[in-house]
Amino acid sequence: MDSPDNAPVASQNPLAEGPRRGRNIWRLTVAPAALMLAGVAAVGVIAKLLPLVLNENADLVLRVVLAGAAVCMAVAMALRHRKQWVLPSDTMRRLVHEIRIGRAPIEDLAEFHPGCLRDLCTEVKLLLHEMRHQRQAVIDLKEEVRQRIANRTSVLERTIVSLRNQIVHDPLTGLYNRRMLDQLLPQLVSQSLTERKPLTLMMVDVDHFKELNDTLGHTAGDDMLRSVGQIIRSTIRDSDFGCRCGGDEFAIILPGCQVSVAKRIGERLESLVHLLVESYQVTRRPRLSIGISTLEEQGEPTAANLLRRADERLYESKGVHRTPVAPKSAPEAA
Repeated sequence: MDSPDNAPVASQNPLAEGPRRGRNIWRLTVAPAALMLAGVAAVGVIAKLLPLVLNENADLVLRVVLAGAAVCMAVAMALRHRKQWVLPSDTMRRLVHEIRIGRAPIEDLAEFHPGCLRDLCTEVKLLLHEMRHQRQAVIDLKEEVRQRIANRTSVLERTIVSLRNQIVHDPLTGLYNRRMLDQLLPQLVSQSLTERKPLTLMMVDVDHFKELNDTLGHTAGDDMLRSVGQIIRSTIRDSDFGCRCGGDEFAIILPGCQVSVAKRIGERLESLVHLLVESYQVTRRPRLSIGISTLEEQGEPTAANLLRRADERLYESKGVHRTPVAPKSAPEAA
């Protein structure tokens, strides 16, 4: 990073301003005027001395000398003007352009002879330093703004994902909630009919759950529901959907699953829950009742009919104390 600290201090020093301005006035105005006066005086002296030296053709010689002197003075002034003004200004313009587009460092301004543009060159150099600092400040500010926007966007995205999960998931068990069940089931029914694939629905209920709550408290009941949710998630496939319908009732959607496979899943769930409640000190330990229905057994294959038939078989399971209850005429091929 360029650091023009000394130059701005020198240019703003009031003690050094007076002598520097005096040198500028002498270099830019008094010196050229003194040179011209010296030339005019020299020509005047020559004009006075020539008649004394040359008696004949003195006027002609005087005219030639004056014309030559005038030409010499004009050439000298032109050369001085080119050296002091034209060449430095062209060089400065080229350097400033190169510095502005980033092809040359600002320090290159100190490597050429500025002639009468010395003070202007100093000011231009300071201005370029300030512009570079301001440009870097703008870049830093843009980067800070970009970083802040990125951070807030990331936080917002995480918040949105969290809110979406809260909308479709049951906070206690981690399963999908009833809202998600109502959205998923019609879509999966339509997809299964289109692709002509089986679709099985299991309704699961925890029997004697109220007695557990009344005896051991709601904390124990919540712990059991949480454990049942974990058992369901670990038992079903990644392509299946476990939902908590409310209270102690659950639904499991099994796309592409035959009823024989659903029965085995139900038996596994019942066995795991039985192991879970063995240590509960209650009169009647909780157990699962399960009702199973398939899409292909429905006269009118809709999500409502699938739910209704699974609920009927669930209550049939509760009545005969047998799980799971499934359609007898369903295909047994996996």
